[in-house]
Amino acid sequence: MINNFIIVGTQRTGSTALFRALNFHPDIACGGEWTQNIPWKKFRVAQQALNGNFTVLTPRKQELINQVFHENSRWLGFKMLFRSSDKWLWHPRLAPALRFDQLESSLSWIRKQPNLHVIHIVRRDAVDWLKSKYLASTTGFFAKQPYPHNLKVDIPLYSAVKRLEAKNWIDHRLSTLSQTNPYFRVSYEDFSKYNRSSILSVTQFLQCNGALLRPIEYGMHQKQSTREAIDCIANYDKLMDELRRLDLLYSPF
Repeated sequence: MINNFIIVGTQRTGSTALFRALNFHPDIACGGEWTQNIPWKKFRVAQQALNGNFTVLTPRKQELINQVFHENSRWLGFKMLFRSSDKWLWHPRLAPALRFDQLESSLSWIRKQPNLHVIHIVRRDAVDWLKSKYLASTTGFFAKQPYPHNLKVDIPLYSAVKRLEAKNWIDHRLSTLSQTNPYFRVSYEDFSKYNRSSILSVTQFLQCNGALLRPIEYGMHQKQSTREAIDCIANYDKLMDELRRLDLLYSPF
């Protein structure tokens, strides 16, 4: 019998490294964002794929999951991310990006499956998250590729605050899944620092034998930029002062 799980979170929280690391356990097969950019029939595609029908996925996504899924797999899952947009008035739930991502409908779909295990990855360091967010959008490098060593970005304070407020609200909404589903929260900071022990905690949540976890490929969990935020953000001091004033330096989760 195949059990199902889903990785949820906001963008730029290390979900790619997490799902790839989970695939180093022989009992677990995890895909990427199966429902990304699917405005219609999103949940039908997700459900069919979780049932083992990968033909509903794009050829590239089929190829990736077929590399790790086999007849002895006990767990099959994928990840679903939501955008922390700064394009909203009054409240983050009104952001057009979240309407496209169907956050509330996604929560409802997950709740209707009480056996669907939820792995919620959260990035707590706000400045480090903003650094990643703006370096990625500036370079177009969203995974694996390191950022140019001398690159610095200027982060608009208004946009930064709006994005963080949206991120915190989305994480709050995702955390409510703990009321209806088996739920496990992963800290990106812990995962980045203690990679193997964090993955072992997730495998324990999925009731898998941690001793079967193969050595995780070196560098998989490494950041695209190892430089400190102060070296990457041109207006670092102003950003820190504003976030400190608004008590937004760290996520409450």
